[in-house]
Amino acid sequence: MAVDDRKSPGSAAEEPVLSAAVMTHPRRLPQARAVAAGLAPLDAALAVDPEPDGPPSTVRSARLAYAAVSPAATHHLVVQDDVRLPAGFATAARQSLARQPRAAVSYFVEWGSRTASLVRFAALTGASWVPMVNPYVPTQALALPAETARDFAAFLSTQPETGRADDELALDFLRRAGVPCLVTVPNLVEHDDRSSLIGNHDHGVRLSACLLPDGPGTAGETAPLTGPVLDVPPMLPFLAWTDGTATTIDTTDGSYSTRLPTGRVLAAEGWDETGLTGAYRAAVDGIPAGDTVRAEIGDRHLYALWQTSVAMGAVLRSTWPGTAARLAARLETPLVERALRTMGPGALRTFHDFDLLTGREEELAALVRTGLRHGAARPSG
Repeated sequence: MAVDDRKSPGSAAEEPVLSAAVMTHPRRLPQARAVAAGLAPLDAALAVDPEPDGPPSTVRSARLAYAAVSPAATHHLVVQDDVRLPAGFATAARQSLARQPRAAVSYFVEWGSRTASLVRFAALTGASWVPMVNPYVPTQALALPAETARDFAAFLSTQPETGRADDELALDFLRRAGVPCLVTVPNLVEHDDRSSLIGNHDHGVRLSACLLPDGPGTAGETAPLTGPVLDVPPMLPFLAWTDGTATTIDTTDGSYSTRLPTGRVLAAEGWDETGLTGAYRAAVDGIPAGDTVRAEIGDRHLYALWQTSVAMGAVLRSTWPGTAARLAARLETPLVERALRTMGPGALRTFHDFDLLTGREEELAALVRTGLRHGAARPSG
């Protein structure tokens, strides 16, 4: 699934020509127009749900959005009406497509997903792109090669309006078409997560895994995306937002569907549970207001976050030993700090109050950093 970060032969002379559309609903037209204005100088079409009183569905407006490819375009960008765009986003999107002209490029992935774990590894190692390993493709801001966008629109016209959402259908279509799906690191857009029109309230707040850092420059200047595509490690630890458990994906078969308890994976690698538990207690005691954080969030979820962080450190040691060796310096970089601050809130968002989690971002990130250092420092507990 890896995509060469170098331009394809001849592509250096081909500046991408980008068209754009905004998916929306009549109730959100003011927001959609504001998003379209943020895409300037692109003249973005508005793809308005043609049956606004019908059953909630993203498919109806997606059909229109992906079909709205300009005749001269080499690539087509579709964004939803609930994203926040940085200054210079259209230019940054063109630059990104010049680097990955054959890929489907997503500019957002939510902070509690499997792919978010890859985003954190990318921030740690200096990669600018990660493959998509979610069971869907984030469609909040997605760019496709123009012909792929037209074909996807045609595919959507054959699909029922209710049932599966456009992001799940996108994964099916792009896999069958052999189009690799990549996410930028950092993410270039944020999800302005208002109440969903399609019934996703039980998913909790879904923000970016690692948003473009604030700065005086445009998006393309702040995040030139010149790094490589991250290689997916054989084992991918993440903290599952659905059940709050430390989980590891065995990625070796390419399906990303084999889930293992992270504690079992660590034990198989020689980590001692008693040693891990003792190190966890010491780590929490070392956090400012650690007792308060433990009372607010509880040992079950804090320990799952600890296990996940230790496992990530162990993966760094085995897969990216150079990064593990200079981990202390990497942990101080703004992009890594941003990526790690989202890990606890993103994974625990359906179990604890959003304001509590975001108010404890630094304490949770401190636990993550300590766990990473612990996992990267030695092969067993």
